[in-house]
Amino acid sequence: MYRIYLYKAALFALGAAMLTLGIIIVSQREILMAPLAYFAGAVLSIHGVRNLFSFISRGGKLGQKRKEAKLITALVNIGLAVLIIAMPELSFTLAAYLLAAYLLFNGASKLADFIVAKIDKQPGHYLDLIAFIFYLVFVILLLVHGQSTYTFLMISGIYCILFGAETLSDFVTLALPQKFKNDMKRHIRISIPVFISTFMPLGTLRYVNEYISLNDELPKLDTEDRGDGAPPDMEIMVHVSNNGSGKIGHLDLYIDGEVISYGNHDTASHRLFGVFGDGVMFTANKETYLNFSVTHDRQLVFSYGLRLTPEQLAEVRGAVIKIKKDTVPWQAPYQAACEAKGTENVKLSDYHDYCSELWNGTHADFYKFNSGKFKTYSILSTNCVLLTDEIIGKAGTDIVCISGIASPGIYYDYLERLYMTQKTMVISKTIYDRKTMRKLKKERTNNNE
Repeated sequence: MYRIYLYKAALFALGAAMLTLGIIIVSQREILMAPLAYFAGAVLSIHGVRNLFSFISRGGKLGQKRKEAKLITALVNIGLAVLIIAMPELSFTLAAYLLAAYLLFNGASKLADFIVAKIDKQPGHYLDLIAFIFYLVFVILLLVHGQSTYTFLMISGIYCILFGAETLSDFVTLALPQKFKNDMKRHIRISIPVFISTFMPLGTLRYVNEYISLNDELPKLDTEDRGDGAPPDMEIMVHVSNNGSGKIGHLDLYIDGEVISYGNHDTASHRLFGVFGDGVMFTANKETYLNFSVTHDRQLVFSYGLRLTPEQLAEVRGAVIKIKKDTVPWQAPYQAACEAKGTENVKLSDYHDYCSELWNGTHADFYKFNSGKFKTYSILSTNCVLLTDEIIGKAGTDIVCISGIASPGIYYDYLERLYMTQKTMVISKTIYDRKTMRKLKKERTNNNE
């Protein structure tokens, strides 16, 4: 129970601090340049020293890659801290260029959305073009000599105000009686920057791996029953691994006995180095799919169980039906070869695409879209997050991403917040790894006996 009160206090403190900081930055921009630089330098120094101390004290118990990561992180943070404190004006100039690059990246995602929607003949695509122009204007202001620092501080201050107000709103919501929360309305949230949220699942993965290496078990979760004892109505699963794109993560959901997942899985359709491609959705058995994810893909899966009202559940099921209406069955290359030539005449080693390996391990059912917004996959927007949001959004969640980039980390951050709060739709959290799946398999075997 103390964790709930601690979380509420932290939420209030963060919201108040960000709101105050934003107001001060907007009203006192030039005066705050040096103090802000020193403060940022101090924060980086503390973080660097903390990682250095962890490297020295725990180095013998951690794996080689984790030890190297801690040492590199410590040295980089300390080096940046020295640079910022020694040359604050240069630091703000560099920060302005980094912000310009970030906004340009967001703008590029909107331009990509416009192009894809134009090709797929989707309505409303000119809004994406307007959003691209909006981002481009701020990028130009950030790059104009003499305006970069002013614009950077103004944007940063406004963001702090909005984020602080949103965080305080979350705190107030926690303090409201339950009857005011039951009818959740979907609205725009000011989430943490995508370059932070993107790697939040990876950070948790590394924390869990470090905890396991030191304690030989998973971290203890709050096991308090937050529902009525019955299984959740649906689950949202966040996948993350230390390999390649797995560091960014993946999002899918489980409802009515099947996992629903979406991605750029048809390698033959990849365009622009896999940024675009044919959207592929698959459905699979939960246990088989989780076992494949944690063994074959070496992923850690965070599964959040949701309790929905009958009306919300009906809306979600309706959204699933609507999405499936836009699909047609599709076969993975290995699956097609097996059905055409016979399993005994085909070798899996000749097929290196994800879908072939997934079908071999789970016998999932694959689909492609013949119409709709998911016909073309885009790694920055029309991705696994958008499809999950299209479905769960019918339950009234408020994950409307305004940054232009939809990352699994945004959902992970939101679900974790709800899990830390009593009497929300998130009633459970489960971490799946190889040990967990072996334990579940053993328990099922014992029950069958």
